[in-house]
Parts: sequence; structure tokens; C-alpha cells
Amino acid sequence: MFQTEIILFLQSFASEFLTSFFNFISDITSHALTMPLMLLILFGVSFRLGFILVHVVLWNGLITGYLKNYFGLPRPCGVDSAVSRLDKGIPNPTPFKSMGAKSFFGGLPQEPIEYFRTHQIDTFGFPSGHTSRATASWGSLFMFFKKTWVRIISVVFIILVPLSRVYLGRHFLVDVLGGYLVGFAVFLVFYTFVFRKNKLKAYVFEKLGKFRFDLKSIFFLTYFLVIPFFLPFLPNTNLRYSASLLGVNLGFMLLWMRGIPNDEGHLFQRIARVFIASVFYFGVSTALEKGAGLLFGGVPIAVEFVRQTLAFFLVIWGSTEVSIKLGFFKR
Repeated sequence: MFQTEIILFLQSFASEFLTSFFNFISDITSHALTMPLMLLILFGVSFRLGFILVHVVLWNGLITGYLKNYFGLPRPCGVDSAVSRLDKGIPNPTPFKSMGAKSFFGGLPQEPIEYFRTHQIDTFGFPSGHTSRATASWGSLFMFFKKTWVRIISVVFIILVPLSRVYLGRHFLVDVLGGYLVGFAVFLVFYTFVFRKNKLKAYVFEKLGKFRFDLKSIFFLTYFLVIPFFLPFLPNTNLRYSASLLGVNLGFMLLWMRGIPNDEGHLFQRIARVFIASVFYFGVSTALEKGAGLLFGGVPIAVEFVRQTLAFFLVIWGSTEVSIKLGFFKR
């Protein structure tokens, strides 16, 4: 499954139309576009379902990022110069040729693995982040919403995204299979233990949050506050996703103590809520990034972590409070 022959076969059909189409499919499930989709659901459709979806996306990113750094395996373009980088249209920089696995269940030679890790000519490949994100997010949408058109779109993306990553030369077959496994596992955990647990949902989304001396409160505090604070100190942790999770949870905790907003509102109110959240998401994040660049001449890792945390904290808490003040949300 580390063979490049499958990729080369798909790329033999390459055309300008196919490449543009698969780049579109790949880009639409990138992190940069997935989070705005989650915010659209969070503030425009259902705050409670959207909040679960945001956690699905963030935990999927954390687990996928950890596995990528843990295994440290190259992408197809790192082991075979014949594989084209159709996603960027740039030359393949690898010095290796035909160094993929020699059999379907064979592994990669150690030489290209060590070269890839040493020279860091690209990000690590296994498992596929696009595939896991598409499976986790669109799989959740498939189960959360019963609309036929939502389910059709979900299935289409879950199938086409992995195919696009192989065609574009970004992943081996085993990478997308690993992505499927991670995405499905994350989705299944949240669907089983969060979405379907009415008692847990009643506690997390109750009208006015109150801490009690019981097991649920301990679990609640541990998950929402303790774990996110310790995640950045673990090895191979993706700081962007851990910072985002911390910011989301801190913002939610403040809302929870004063009362989670309901989902009522006519179309204009829902559009206004999404607009306000988008302004916070893009405006605050950009302003903090520009500010860090002016102060530090760049964005150090610690500053980037703080920036990401603040951005998501203000999106969840700030935009919701503004919408409540303007009458677009009600507690």
C-alpha cells in the first residue's frame, strides 16, 4: 500500500480539468475552510450540534497530527521523482526514483524515510489529514442531519477527498486508509458518547451551568479545562489544534456559567450571527497575527499558541455575547 504505481496510474489520466477539479475537492476540505463551515453550523443552524462538530474537527486534527509526527513517514513525492505534485504544479525535489514499496503489503525502504526526516522537504504523510477530516466532519454531518441532500454531499466528499489526495500525488493508499480509520474512530466516539448521551448533553447544554460535587462535574472540568492545558506539553502535539481546543473550551465555560444560547431566530438573525462570528474569526486572528509580526518580527511558537487560543476564545465567547447584546441570540 506504499506503492507509487497506483498514483502513477491515476496521474496517467491527468488533465487540466481533472487537476482543477481534484484541487477544488481537496481545498474545500482543508482546515482553512472546514472551520468556517463549523462556525456556520454553530451560529447559523444549531449551537449545540455545531459545538460538538467543532470538537470533532479539533480532536481529529490533534490525533492525526500526533500520528503524523509519531510515524514520520514520507509522502509519495518523497520516494519517487516520477510522482507529480499536481496540487501545487511544482517540480518534485526528491533525489529518489522508484523507491516505493515493491509489493502491496511491503514497507518503504529506510533510505528515503531517513532522507525525508532529515531534509524535511515536505510535511509527513501518514495518515492523511484531509481524509480523516473529511470522514470525521462529513460523517458527523451525515448522522446529525437527516436531510437527504446533506447525506448525499457527505458521502460524495468522503469518497472523493481521499481519491483527490492520491491523484494529486500527496498520499499513498495506506495514508488515506489510515485517515479513514482515524476520522471514523473520532466521529464514532463523539457520536456514541456525546451526541447520543441525553443525560450528558442535558448537563453540558443546560440553561444555567452549575458545578456539582459529582462524577459528571469532575469529568466536565477535566475534559474542558485540565486536558487542554496539558496537551501542549505532550510530545508530537499539534499546537494549532491544542490552542484552538483550549480557546473553544474557555469561551464555552464562560457561556455555560451564564447560560447557553438557544437556536431560535429568523433567517436575518442567523445570518447576522454568522457574520459576527466570521468577523471575530478572521478579524481577531489576522489582527493578532499582524500585531505579533510587528512586535516580534515574526510569530514565535509561544506567541502563535496564545494567538490561536485568544482567537477561538473570542469567537466562541465574544461573538456570542455580542449577538446576545444585539438581540440575535437569546439565553
